[in-house]
Amino acid sequence: MKRAYVDKDNCTSCNQCADNLPKYFMMDEEDLSQTHFEGSSINDAMIHEEDEKKVQKEMDECPGECIHWKKH
Repeated sequence: MKRAYVDKDNCTSCNQCADNLPKYFMMDEEDLSQTHFEGSSINDAMIHEEDEKKVQKEMDECPGECIHWKKH
């Protein structure tokens, strides 16, 4: 499994990822996106292999280009 995170410094608060894929994205108290896995692993979400393409789509379409795969 890969892990994903959001570089909050570049988040535009557009809510696109949280709207499209709430399974892995949610907005924090400052209205910035963050990844999660079942409400935990905040900004260090483990992404199931079958969902990697969906998360990659959000990465590719993010206006702030702030969603990334974590390097091991």
